Amino acid sequence: MATFKAEVYAHQKKADGTYNIKIRVTQNQRKRYLATPWYVTKDDLTRSLKLKNQRYIDMTEDLIRQYRYRCDQLGTRIKGMTVDEVVAFIEKPLEEHWDLDIVEYTRQHIRRLQETGHEGNAQTYLVAINSLIKFLGRDKVSIKEVTVKMLRSWADWILDKGRCTKGFAPHNYLSKLRAIHNMAKKEFNDEDAGVIRIPNSPFSHIDLPKEPVPEKRALTLEQMRKLLDLPYITSLYPNTNRYNFALDLFILSFGLVGMNLVDMYYCEDCKGGRITYERTKTKNRRADRARISIKIQPEIQELVDKYRDPSGKRVFKFYRMYSSMSTIHKAIGYGMKKIAEDLGMDKLDFYSARHTWATIAQNDAGVDKWTVHTALNHVDDETKITDTYIRKSWDPIDKANRKVLDLVKIKRCFKDPILPKQK
Repeated sequence: MATFKAEVYAHQKKADGTYNIKIRVTQNQRKRYLATPWYVTKDDLTRSLKLKNQRYIDMTEDLIRQYRYRCDQLGTRIKGMTVDEVVAFIEKPLEEHWDLDIVEYTRQHIRRLQETGHEGNAQTYLVAINSLIKFLGRDKVSIKEVTVKMLRSWADWILDKGRCTKGFAPHNYLSKLRAIHNMAKKEFNDEDAGVIRIPNSPFSHIDLPKEPVPEKRALTLEQMRKLLDLPYITSLYPNTNRYNFALDLFILSFGLVGMNLVDMYYCEDCKGGRITYERTKTKNRRADRARISIKIQPEIQELVDKYRDPSGKRVFKFYRMYSSMSTIHKAIGYGMKKIAEDLGMDKLDFYSARHTWATIAQNDAGVDKWTVHTALNHVDDETKITDTYIRKSWDPIDKANRKVLDLVKIKRCFKDPILPKQK
């Protein structure tokens, strides 16, 4: 533990006959001296230059108490600190007036998500923060206002009169704000240095509404075969019909083991008949960057070639056709709605391709659950340490995909039918 003592030194006598009071800091037998704003004369000192003026004694003792209080914040960490580190810490100005606008902080996060292609995730944060703004009636909210009482009032307000946005469950609002709150604590708190700008954890004292069990979105084997037989819509211009486009990309995602649309949009590595990419959704949360490599099977080679990027910058030319993920999502959404009608379904979204591959693989093709788990590029917390010792092989995924494609039997031509131009 660092020790402190107020001292005056004869060799530091000023021209006007005064002495500056110093605070001696001792840590692990090393010393540093901190100047104070107070200067004393011989009348304030004993013959041995010790303070005798009670006014200065009280002021220096108050200052030392502040230094000790700052050191107490470090806890046991101070034992491993040098005297220079201790001095740097206690001289750091207190941040009693520090604050953070949680709305603007969330908007910054939303912009980062949009810039990196996570527009769907960005939209969920936007819905949540807009709800908070509407609830409080203002667009500036201090992070200090995020308390248990406020969260409970907000939750009650959301549930009252059905204020949930369509497709957005009640738990999503609070869980998104919790993610932002934790993000801010991680960025602005420095526990090693004893700097705790955001001390409260209100979400640990409130029960979030239960997350509903997700609706099963997989097609059956029969429905998938029916989808594969759906005819294209004939149009005047090739590659412009949104129905045909949505049908192509659904089949492409299925044939590439449920590859997400965002990954197809941004992927750049296609060599040796394989598409290799880092899964956008989880790459920043995993040590292996969620890297996976999928073999292009013969049934979908024509489809891969149909949308291949001629510049070679990316694997597919989707980014040349649609300027952002939101526009390509919108285009596919139109097509998926019509495809669902043709299949006699109320709803079918693009992500169902991924669910469908996994379901058919396990339930119909006899692929074991662990291989399906690996093919979907999921991580098991119980085995992730073991995974660091094992050299990754893509063979099990290739074999599993081969079984699935042999079962569904893709036998279609992927060339769009074109109406003859009228003379």
